Amino acid sequence: MEITKNNFTEQLVNITKDLKKACFVGFDAEFTSILSGDRHKYRLFDTNEERYEKLKNEVRKMMMTQVGLTMFQYERDLDTYIATAYTFHLCPQSFGDLDQSFIFIASSLKFLCRHNFDFNKFLYEGLPFLSKAEEAKVRQDLKDKTMPQKLTQSLDISEERLLQGYCSQVSKWQSTSEDDTIYLDVENPILRYLVHNEIRIRFPNMLTTDSLGNSKKILIYRDKHVEGANSAPMAIIEEDLMNNLLGFSRIISLLETLQKPIIGHNIFLDTVFLHNQFIGPLPSKYSVFKKNIHNMLPHLYDTKYISSEMSKMLSYHEVWRSNMLQDLYEFFAEGKCRKLQNGVSFIKVSQPFNVKQTYHEAGWDSFCSGYCFIRLGHWMACENSGTYRPVGPTETVAAMAPFANKVNIIRGAIPYMSLVGADPPSHRPGILLIETLAQRTINVGQVASVLASCGSVDVKPYGRRSALLASGTNITVDRIMKSFKDSKEYRITTFNTHKYSLGTRMAMWSGALLTGTLVVYMLHKKVKILI
Repeated sequence: MEITKNNFTEQLVNITKDLKKACFVGFDAEFTSILSGDRHKYRLFDTNEERYEKLKNEVRKMMMTQVGLTMFQYERDLDTYIATAYTFHLCPQSFGDLDQSFIFIASSLKFLCRHNFDFNKFLYEGLPFLSKAEEAKVRQDLKDKTMPQKLTQSLDISEERLLQGYCSQVSKWQSTSEDDTIYLDVENPILRYLVHNEIRIRFPNMLTTDSLGNSKKILIYRDKHVEGANSAPMAIIEEDLMNNLLGFSRIISLLETLQKPIIGHNIFLDTVFLHNQFIGPLPSKYSVFKKNIHNMLPHLYDTKYISSEMSKMLSYHEVWRSNMLQDLYEFFAEGKCRKLQNGVSFIKVSQPFNVKQTYHEAGWDSFCSGYCFIRLGHWMACENSGTYRPVGPTETVAAMAPFANKVNIIRGAIPYMSLVGADPPSHRPGILLIETLAQRTINVGQVASVLASCGSVDVKPYGRRSALLASGTNITVDRIMKSFKDSKEYRITTFNTHKYSLGTRMAMWSGALLTGTLVVYMLHKKVKILI
């Protein structure tokens, strides 16, 4: 189901109920931009800290446009999972002195168009959101009573006219009508808050409250002392404003409160977006970022990392084509996993997906991630027990415990980001040093081209005549060393960090200079004695 600002309020009860009943929740997000170009290229040299540094400044300019959540409920009697999928459309907002911003990159627009992204739904129907930092600021403005002035100053001409029109309507009613009450239809939640505030200031003898059964109507009594009627407390009006401004952040808050297992696929970038959009500005320290994400979502699972690890348990002919989400989902959905031929739980959706459903649509991808998690967890639980049989959600999550809070890192020096404790050591082969023998200056592009046939290799300059090589596997290293063993163009050796570090070089040169100076001094002194 698609959720926009037009149906969010009426669906909130159902969404909350589905989340509370879920044994785990599939997650996916789509963004306004994709990071491309050499500056953002993921390299085998990258540590997780370096990868985070690469991303954090760029992510500040971007935002999630869609978030998909699929709630998986389990019917034990039928051994069946019922999946309820939601696609939430998001859009930044501007009010008071808060003006959320983002950028679109042309290549990203092309990508979104190719996957039928609905720009009208994004702009006209997208849900608002606030980070915790933004929410704290808004609440402080409400507490300090500065919010009405800030909101009034930020109104555009049409909104100012509407506000004045509502006040004029009340003034005319007061002077020309004998009715005890009047209703105002105020669609915009910010204007609704301002109307309450303005009427109470301009007409102190009147009483304003929300109409029962319709939160978009304001009911005004001519006499605030009328029996049986009470003016809506300002705290309630302010909370109504906050709920409208928070929008999708209320769902994030609910996920944080319920602490359900969250399952995504290749979600490192997603976690960076989650922090920036729903916690606050990305911290300078990578360790603080990890801590904040874990505090918000303490049970995260990444099917990209899980499938990478579990593929080692299969033979070459048994394993999936790739562990991209589409290939992984189709591997399990089409019954290609020989380990799960019998006793697997049935998984069905509560509402059929649109016939045009495609990958890179957040709701569908969140379903696929959860689907793969169920199958991977079933397989692992059966491996642990030594028998293939029906497995429920509790045992599935228990079997996945070794993979909890480990987020896949694409093409980096470290295999995953650990949200609990320190990250693991590098799993890549050691760095190699390549030095040119035939040229005065090494050509990095040429080196990369020459080495491409050996396997996955990244190259970066290291001085005028040398470069560093990072390879994906030991097999690639062996091929490189064998291919260039007798080369007359290049010499390749194992890179010794201590030996070749700048500090070590400076120390060696400093030592040599000091030694040379002492020798010259001693020779000079000896010559003087002889004279």
